[in-house]
Amino acid sequence: MPPIPPAKVLVIDDELGPRESLRILLKNEFQVFLAEGVTVGLRLLQEQHPDVILLDIRMPGINGIDGLTEIRKLDPDVAVLILTGFGALETAQEAIRRGANDYLRKPFDTHEMLANVRQHVQRTRLLRRHRQTSDELRKINQMLLDELARKNHMAQVGQKSAEFLHDLRSPLTAVLGYVELLGEELRQSKEKLGPQWSETSDFLQNIEKNLEQCREMSAMWLQFSRRGEQQLQTLAICDVLREVAEAVRPQCQARAITMELACDPGPGGRIEAEHIQFVRAFSNLVNNALDAVTDGTGVINLRCVCGAKEAELRFIDNGAGISPTSSSPTSPPRASPAPAWACSSPSRSSWSAAAPSPPKASPAPARRSSCACP
Repeated sequence: MPPIPPAKVLVIDDELGPRESLRILLKNEFQVFLAEGVTVGLRLLQEQHPDVILLDIRMPGINGIDGLTEIRKLDPDVAVLILTGFGALETAQEAIRRGANDYLRKPFDTHEMLANVRQHVQRTRLLRRHRQTSDELRKINQMLLDELARKNHMAQVGQKSAEFLHDLRSPLTAVLGYVELLGEELRQSKEKLGPQWSETSDFLQNIEKNLEQCREMSAMWLQFSRRGEQQLQTLAICDVLREVAEAVRPQCQARAITMELACDPGPGGRIEAEHIQFVRAFSNLVNNALDAVTDGTGVINLRCVCGAKEAELRFIDNGAGISPTSSSPTSPPRASPAPAWACSSPSRSSWSAAAPSPPKASPAPARRSSCACP
């Protein structure tokens, strides 16, 4: 991984003394750019894309308040810290209302200045990552829509397109969940920065991970439509199960659903298969469980036990199952058909969905699905 370049700080102040003081203070940790007025500062903003701008509020010509308005037109994400002297507190508060992130009094405390700049560098970078990820998601969505439209005249591809859209439900649901949580975190972080950004960074990483899953699905279906070949790789089943569980974590948090994951790895827990097909199969079962359980009281257990030559997986939830009034007296309840997937091993592979036991009035029976991969 290439090293992360040092953050950039732009100082806009008409007084030479404060400009040089800030340059000397920040130069060992940041790339520092100096501007004696708003006009030069706006040019440097477009050329250098700084992470933090230190903006003096009282300057001849274009003042700090008007300069802030122009800065926000060019870059809505960059952190802007207002520098204010004695007696300009009301003006600084007006700047906060117009989009500044914070204000610091002159003469400034060096430790406070460094801490604020470091903190707002992280804020800017997280906001830009969020915007970049959202833009990438929109591009992927448009690419998939264009591809489906191009093949719409083919009947067989029409069926594949329906399956494709179904497959995208799980990762895109996870992406939307993380985006919602991230949006809430960012709104709260306007006033409470610092430790919250660590969790926000984790949310962004999960968004990026699910975007990569979208790419894998797209590549798989394009390859299938052209050659029909499988790309097999060695998979750790427990790792795939953890990946699926992590993808639905925001949904469980939002709905107050308890998800328990227990993995007992062993030699039988590795298999030659298509990664995305395993993700599809597991995600479908987990999403079925999420559809079945009740908000606030729902419990989902995911268990994987790997023996010497086989692995057993169980998906158990406390959903209500099929009510007695919905079951015919002559026909037993049917289990949902298991999703199709690709699996290759030296001997054989099997997938089964166990039919649920006849439902009881109270408590709700646990619904079970099981999988064995020898």
